Amino acid sequence: MNNKEFSNKVMNASKWSLFTEISAKLIGPISLIVLARFLTPDDFGVVTIATMVISFTQIFMNSGLHKALIQTEEVEHKIEDIASVTFWANIGLSICIFLVIFFIADPLSSILNEPRTANVIKVLAFQIILSALGLVQTALFQRELKFEKLFWVRIVTVVAPTVLSIPLAIYGMGYWAIVGGQIFGSLANTIVLWFITKWKPSLFFDYKIFKKLFSFGYLSIIEGIVGWLIIWLDVLIIGIYFSTNEIGLYRTASSFVNSVMLLLVSPIVPVLYSSLSRIQNNDDMFKNYFLQAQKLVFFISVTLGVIFLLFGELIGNIIYGSNWEGIGWIISILGIAYGFKALSSLNGEAYRAKGKPGINASIMLINLIIYIPAYIFAGKLGLLNFVVAKAILMNFPQPIWHFYFSNKIFNVGFKDVFRNIKFIFLSGTIITFLIIVYYYFFDGFSLFRNTFIFPILFLLYLICLLPEKKFIINTVHFIKKTFLKNKQKLG
Repeated sequence: MNNKEFSNKVMNASKWSLFTEISAKLIGPISLIVLARFLTPDDFGVVTIATMVISFTQIFMNSGLHKALIQTEEVEHKIEDIASVTFWANIGLSICIFLVIFFIADPLSSILNEPRTANVIKVLAFQIILSALGLVQTALFQRELKFEKLFWVRIVTVVAPTVLSIPLAIYGMGYWAIVGGQIFGSLANTIVLWFITKWKPSLFFDYKIFKKLFSFGYLSIIEGIVGWLIIWLDVLIIGIYFSTNEIGLYRTASSFVNSVMLLLVSPIVPVLYSSLSRIQNNDDMFKNYFLQAQKLVFFISVTLGVIFLLFGELIGNIIYGSNWEGIGWIISILGIAYGFKALSSLNGEAYRAKGKPGINASIMLINLIIYIPAYIFAGKLGLLNFVVAKAILMNFPQPIWHFYFSNKIFNVGFKDVFRNIKFIFLSGTIITFLIIVYYYFFDGFSLFRNTFIFPILFLLYLICLLPEKKFIINTVHFIKKTFLKNKQKLG
């Protein structure tokens, strides 16, 4: 394959990968919103605890051998033989993990103070085996850059749970409606992968191949464990101190805010990484391009954060209904927190583009050391204080480490960043401060007052951004142009 053919293949893969992610991030949250109309926060809380346990075990499946298969080249062995070794290793590992989870589910549910999760964990554990049956097929498609096939697999995986969950929820099955949907989704994913894949496993296993694959995969597993702790540590802590109802409110609000943020920001990340990788040796271009991308992502995220902050209560009432009382203020607090967190969200891609992937992992470990005692302390003070603590920890002291390393590695220091985003930062900060003052002055929010005051505050936010008028106009044109271009390609 020549360079032109390879470039065309990469572009086609990128198009389908982007389309897949956007479609999945739209369908998934919409399905959960529909389910929330028929289920309670308590139902979601029970499943959240069980999902947390299962997701930890899947680190060992999703971060290891199949990623090594994607990277491995055919030298001593054919790719079909390497794939068979990977497949049987995954099956053996999945069965061992399934048995362990099945037998520790009861004592684990006691530790987590929720006996109902025991049976849910046992049933969801079947996902581990179902996942192992399709990992190699997925890896082979990724290896060959056949993302158009994975698009349809992903769509089936996202849609299938909804097809079963919503009727079960309407029928009154409670949290088992979510569980049934998840199992059905995993089963559909596996069936479709086996149906569309030409490769089938042979009765072949070679220990030398396995050892080579494992030497690559175990590093991914370590990184996956750290990532799991970052994602689930807050749920683990509130699982000890709060009820399943509060867990359901917190986790659903967090997932909703994160999904909306990622929907608009995630398409930028792979493009940023590829672009920075190409200019990694040109320091001036690298710095300028990074600052432009950082400003774009920060503007989008903070604007969304301000919208969540001002209208979170309204959003919660409209989307989730009366059964979800309290979700609105969680959306408000986490919304603005995720908005400001975007200031350092692109640094990890820049470190990797410069050939320094370990820096982001080191910062994550430092943050964990701070998060654990802070979460435990905040958990004793009630859900509101916990959410506020979470919002603060998301934005401090993490940027300090990033300012240090970005200045050291690609010469982007605090002054460069602040000069670049100062009006956006100050606009968001002013509105946040006014909301805090308003909350304490009126001793909480009133929907009647908010209807008049909050639109005025959002208008004030836009007025504060007037010095960035040219940037905002260019950003709108860029998004519109990109959307139309992708629409024409996909058409």
